[in-house]
Amino acid sequence: MENTELLCEIPTSVTPRADIINGLLAQLDNEQDSDIRAEIIRKLGEYPEPQVIKKLWDLRNNLENESDDFVQYEIKLSLRKVTNHPSINIDFFLDNLEVFPSKDNNSQAPKVLIDAALIEEFLLRNQTTLNREATRVMGLVLEGKINPYIGEMGLIKIWHSMKNLKSQEYANRSIIELMSKINVGQVNLKEIDLEKYPNVNLKTAIQVEIARKYSLAGIITIADREFIASGYPFVGSPSLFLQFLGEDTSPASIERTLKNLGKAAMENEKVKLNQLLENEPQQNLFFEDNLFLFQGWKIENFEILCANNNLTSATVILCNTKTQERYTESAFKKGSVDALCTAFNEALAHLVEVKHILKSIYLANLTPGQQGAITVKAAVEYDGKEVITIHTHENILKAHFFAYVKAMIAVYAPKEYHPDIHSTKELTYFHKIGERDFRGLNFSQVNLMDSEGNLSDAKLMGCNFSKANLLGVNLNKADLTGADLSHANLSKANLTGANLTDVKLDENNLTLLDCTILTNTIMPEINIEISGESRLEKVAQLLKHIDPQSQSRILAVHSMTDSIWWDNPLGQKFWEVNEELIKRKISIQRVFILPEVPTPKHLQVIQEQLNSGIEVAWICQEKAKDVEGYRWDDTNLLISENLSVPRNSFTARRTMNRQTETGYISYQTRVVETDKSIFNALWEKSEKLSTQANIQEQLANLST
Repeated sequence: MENTELLCEIPTSVTPRADIINGLLAQLDNEQDSDIRAEIIRKLGEYPEPQVIKKLWDLRNNLENESDDFVQYEIKLSLRKVTNHPSINIDFFLDNLEVFPSKDNNSQAPKVLIDAALIEEFLLRNQTTLNREATRVMGLVLEGKINPYIGEMGLIKIWHSMKNLKSQEYANRSIIELMSKINVGQVNLKEIDLEKYPNVNLKTAIQVEIARKYSLAGIITIADREFIASGYPFVGSPSLFLQFLGEDTSPASIERTLKNLGKAAMENEKVKLNQLLENEPQQNLFFEDNLFLFQGWKIENFEILCANNNLTSATVILCNTKTQERYTESAFKKGSVDALCTAFNEALAHLVEVKHILKSIYLANLTPGQQGAITVKAAVEYDGKEVITIHTHENILKAHFFAYVKAMIAVYAPKEYHPDIHSTKELTYFHKIGERDFRGLNFSQVNLMDSEGNLSDAKLMGCNFSKANLLGVNLNKADLTGADLSHANLSKANLTGANLTDVKLDENNLTLLDCTILTNTIMPEINIEISGESRLEKVAQLLKHIDPQSQSRILAVHSMTDSIWWDNPLGQKFWEVNEELIKRKISIQRVFILPEVPTPKHLQVIQEQLNSGIEVAWICQEKAKDVEGYRWDDTNLLISENLSVPRNSFTARRTMNRQTETGYISYQTRVVETDKSIFNALWEKSEKLSTQANIQEQLANLST
């Protein structure tokens, strides 16, 4: 311990810091005594320098060589201390790359640039398809079958991601681990000729330059599409690389696969495009390639010329695909869109009598910057009807023109018009800028679940929302008259004040009643068969959404052959809903069907409901067996009548036939009116228990 004491007393003000560190490292290499080694390692923990961190990291990776537990403890403690120091960050590691060389610099395995995002996915260990592919690629790295490289920018990205998700210490340790296994490629940005990469971003250009500088066999990246315009052929995604690699993971097979990635990527894109065209008809792509109109005519060409006199010249050429007959028309206007549409109208007049009126045409581009798709909506009036079309294009003039041309096809050749299936973005973009009219458009399969999902006050008459995900969407006061909602997910949507007249639904579309807010909603003529606990839960949900200002009332029949139903959990929940309705000043009339000899429990339930403010009547089981030709002794009924919005009224019935239960919830006018008529007849035949003065006397009569 004598040497250790002398070591600890070395004054840092006298001996330069580098000399102290070198002295400690040299002494550690030659020292065998465990106590002294532990003291040296502890002292090293006070110096967050590259040589110290590298030494401590190597010791940590070879803990099995240290027989003393105390020395192992000091290694872990000192390493944590130096990697947790505020000065140790990504700049520190980049400034000291020579201290942390990869162990595989002399590897004969193919040299491959690994995308930083792929490595990050591997480090995060998310249980996704992408992560599984990243794990397999990194497995080849760890097995020594790939000699990996990464760019400086990638290393910086990983460090910041790890720091934000975990901690600075975790990020530092991750970088040390990576630098011990992966070569860091460096290029001088000033030496990159960016004119060679006119259509790629700087990050992609840097990665290609690294691959060329270090003669790499290829690049494996998640962002493989960004390299298409780079001219570098040996690039592929993890999935594509693994797919073409197959079972043979030898270095030769890996290098051969990388050399064929460019060709494989092109073939793969063709396959995906063909599948896309087969499974999802792309009217936009088809339309833009051919520009068909109707009756065998197509737009052969159109162009815009801008002059210095503030006028724009537009020319449109129409061609008959069979006869090759052509019409060429031009127009001069101040605006490009005006000139183009006018020229098209002039050409169109050769084919049909032009009678339409262009009500509006405008864009909704909410993507910042110069690039990005432009979505345009055109609204045209013809013969007293309005036709709306939407088109998305990266060219602003084409977006306007194609939206207008499609409106012309829909107006003058409706049988030849094939509506596009519009995207979620197209729908939400327009709604954000205050546009609410989407009538007749096809939004089947849109997914608004993770978007802002606001379609309040929207005009959606005749829209196609079949198979759309409208989970939680705000459709407050939206007009969905005649819309197709078959197989749409309407769970938790807000349909307050919405109009669902004549909407198309699939059979038993229960998502319409799945926590959906239907306050004052104009409902379609639907009847849904549903029984058991599910029916009661959905009825309770509907009752909670009754608007107190809507002059609503509840008419109910309860066959109380089972007096303890109101005490079980389901009955208690339903009773709480009843109490809430009374507090909101919504009247409830209930007829109890009782056995010939009621029990005290029957009387207790009746007393409780009378005291709460419910109008109560009773009829004995025998008399209820034939009311208006219907047997009520085994039936429960609840009618929610909305006097302000009659089409929001519904009826729910449950019938027990021996041991078989059936039930429904119905918004059909005929069913609601029939059930109301039967309730009124039953109410008239029942004994009323609504006056406080004679409640006890009537209850006493019940018990006798």
